[in-house]
Amino acid sequence: MFSKQRAILRLLENEGGSATRLRLVKLAFLLSREARAPKTGVYDFVPYRRGPFSFTLYHDLRGLENGGWVVEAEHEIRTSRDPEVETALLDRAFRETIDGVSRKCRKLSTSDLIADVYTQHPWFTLNSDAMEKRAVTKPIAVPSVYTVGYEGITVDGLLDLLLRTRIDRLIDVRCNPIARRYGFHKSTLNRLCQDVKIEYVHVPSLGVPSAWRADLDSPASYQRLFKRYETEVLPSQATSIARVAALVADRATALMCMEADHNCCHRSRLAAAVSRETSLPVKELR
Repeated sequence: MFSKQRAILRLLENEGGSATRLRLVKLAFLLSREARAPKTGVYDFVPYRRGPFSFTLYHDLRGLENGGWVVEAEHEIRTSRDPEVETALLDRAFRETIDGVSRKCRKLSTSDLIADVYTQHPWFTLNSDAMEKRAVTKPIAVPSVYTVGYEGITVDGLLDLLLRTRIDRLIDVRCNPIARRYGFHKSTLNRLCQDVKIEYVHVPSLGVPSAWRADLDSPASYQRLFKRYETEVLPSQATSIARVAALVADRATALMCMEADHNCCHRSRLAAAVSRETSLPVKELR
């Protein structure tokens, strides 16, 4: 079990063993705002229909349910096994931080808790179902060829980054959009993007063939790969490049692949080609 899941069990433990999904998510969000909370122990959040939300947290709740640690009935989550077996494994300082959040929120009703979160963290009202509660609007992006990699961040972190940098469309330029990490498989990423009003487009013809990635073990091997991509793939994909260029010129769009460093990813070469088509600068989001 991961530290994040143990933190969720501790929050439930402090709530007397049960809480609504809505309340639990807001408590987990407030925990993520604590400076003393380790990054490995908290979730990333994205503006959603009822304020801050974590798709990864919901995914992990299903894992806890499958493992017999919690059960859900009518939107309420309750522990079904003694959570102390796992929560005792949390770092002491982190456990105290979790307990501090619980103490501060114990007397607040769920509606008051939500109102407090909305007031203190207005960014997360961006996609609220209640239009009157939206305290921010999505700004307009500077026209550019944006690029981004998801290595080292969660899908919630990626989506929040896209929203904060005003991206309206994500173009997946992986040849094979399959990932072990939750949220980055094509079908899941497509659905989650739609949930936060970001268009998802997959252009596999502009990816790097999987077989070419064998034996990438040095900077020189990566440079050979990118040179091959520039000489064999890009010249044969003029139609796909023109399509991507049109999408980029239409509205704020980011080209996405896996690597965090765009210099170690083929998207940097693709972005340069799109830049030549559009006369727009390239901007890496991370």
